[in-house]
Amino acid sequence: MAWLTEHHHAEIRSLLQTNATTTVSIKALLNDSRETILERLATLDKMMATVAAGIASYRDLALVAYPSSELSGQAYAILEQFYDSGATSILEVKCLSGEMELAYMDAPSNGSISYTETRFVGDDLTTLVSLGLLDLERNDKGARIFKFKRAAAALVEQRRGA
Repeated sequence: MAWLTEHHHAEIRSLLQTNATTTVSIKALLNDSRETILERLATLDKMMATVAAGIASYRDLALVAYPSSELSGQAYAILEQFYDSGATSILEVKCLSGEMELAYMDAPSNGSISYTETRFVGDDLTTLVSLGLLDLERNDKGARIFKFKRAAAALVEQRRGA
């Protein structure tokens, strides 16, 4: 707070003092090492660029900052099918053949998500979870359950111009 006062940032200092939660969070963040703070900010920056790359009006800017930040077409297809199904959850079912099915758990009608790149579907799901677009839980048998989140719905709607 002293630094803000010394550098004539009274307005920011006042805002911080009025919001105790913000102050506690910032103090906790500032207690971390500089490297840790920079790592977290870089991760946040990359996550935002990845989501922005999926929105037409931000795509070019996001790809300039992070050329590899775009989600795969299959990852977008997974989100779009999830959205269209009306389901809130999908269950990862590993078949005896070695194939994996992503079955809707609570959709108005039975079905599953289709995908073409079997080799990368696990990576796409992991990426969607790491970006906060899907939540990951496990059932009592240890099978993965993916939950659709509001952020995923907003991204699908944004891409469709809804």
